[in-house]
Amino acid sequence: MNLANINFKTGAVARSGIGDTVYFIQKSHVTSWPVIKNDIDEALFLDDYVETAAGTVSDFGIAAGRRWSRLYSTQGKGRVTWEQQGEADCRVAVNKASLHYPRVTNEIRAFAKSAANGDFVFIVKHDGKYYIIGSRYYRTVLTTDGDSGDSAGSAKGVTVRMECPDTTPLPTYKGLLLMDEGVLDCNTDQFTNYINMSTNLIKEYLIEDGDTVRLTALSEHGRVSLEGEGTIKLEVAVGDDPYHEIEHDVEFGEDGLAQAPINACIGDRIRISAETLTKATVNWSRVEMAERSL
Repeated sequence: MNLANINFKTGAVARSGIGDTVYFIQKSHVTSWPVIKNDIDEALFLDDYVETAAGTVSDFGIAAGRRWSRLYSTQGKGRVTWEQQGEADCRVAVNKASLHYPRVTNEIRAFAKSAANGDFVFIVKHDGKYYIIGSRYYRTVLTTDGDSGDSAGSAKGVTVRMECPDTTPLPTYKGLLLMDEGVLDCNTDQFTNYINMSTNLIKEYLIEDGDTVRLTALSEHGRVSLEGEGTIKLEVAVGDDPYHEIEHDVEFGEDGLAQAPINACIGDRIRISAETLTKATVNWSRVEMAERSL
């Protein structure tokens, strides 16, 4: 792979600052890390060299029952930067970010206490992309400074600063972030709320050719009923492990029906991919909560 031209169109929009939400998780809760190419000769595309491709192999794997958390940042008070450090042949990028939370609360004080000697992974949004501050190989250094403010209207709250060495300046994350209230797809920048359903309630999703439905099962057993034409693939992920195919492609019968029972434990995920499908209805039963991402 050759490095690309570095052009800029005069008059183009170049946004500064970071988004008003930063996502974080304790490093000890991460079970697998996104994949990125560190050898330029192994990268087929530029994205391989600086970004983690969207897909299951490049999602963060997190321990069962763990989720990403949010941290609000006052607009205009946050940024991401990097600088190079090290000696010849051993230089790395030190990725940094800072933000400001505008209040002093129990939640932010608990975070500050844990951050003093903890190790976290952060996802920070800048100009439409999500960047990783954190590494499987290096510890993230965190500092927090609290301030009550001194007069009416004066700035107050907690300033959070983080930095972590990495081989890539601000590696881009394009996978999923699972949170208590839903899932954020960093590739499409779409957040999907969990859908509350009572046990044994059948929920139908209409999917068409090329669509993918991801379901997060929070009950012990479930069944996917399929109705339509074409071929559909079923995969399951135990806990937060990568997906794997649980059976061969499901062929619809002459009556246009197919059923596939799935035993899903708490925290397991099911992915239903419509590859050559023209149209199908997916019924998922006995799920307390489910998530749809197309």
